[in-house]
Amino acid sequence: MKRLSAIILLFLAIPVNAQAPDADKAREAAELRVEADMVQMNSIVEAMAKNLGQLHYLRQLCFGFSDQKWRNYASQMMDLESTLDPSRRSNMIQAYNSGYHLEQDRHSTCSESVTLDVAALAENGRNLAAMLGDPYREH
Repeated sequence: MKRLSAIILLFLAIPVNAQAPDADKAREAAELRVEADMVQMNSIVEAMAKNLGQLHYLRQLCFGFSDQKWRNYASQMMDLESTLDPSRRSNMIQAYNSGYHLEQDRHSTCSESVTLDVAALAENGRNLAAMLGDPYREH
């Protein structure tokens, strides 16, 4: 539970960059796309795994393939969330890989649109983390 709390705090600590008025429409479009995509997920944990897969690809795209920050967080989350049900880990891995490949199909170079997507995904991650931390919500 301590690790899950650390992951949740990490998402809450990611700053959202202020955008110029010109970028507001692009930022909003990225946020709406991320939200629409997450609605299709079976569980909050799978949605978080997918979100982490998306962030992992985008971070590697901009910082190099040796950067494993989001992959490591996803692995820790999967370890915590699948201790009682190994099939749950398989579903989370599938969601993570789906997110990774979604962004791989969408972006081939680090650009301003990647920055907008990262901001939208970070916001989505914060929302998912808050939901995961709610003891009355089904995960």
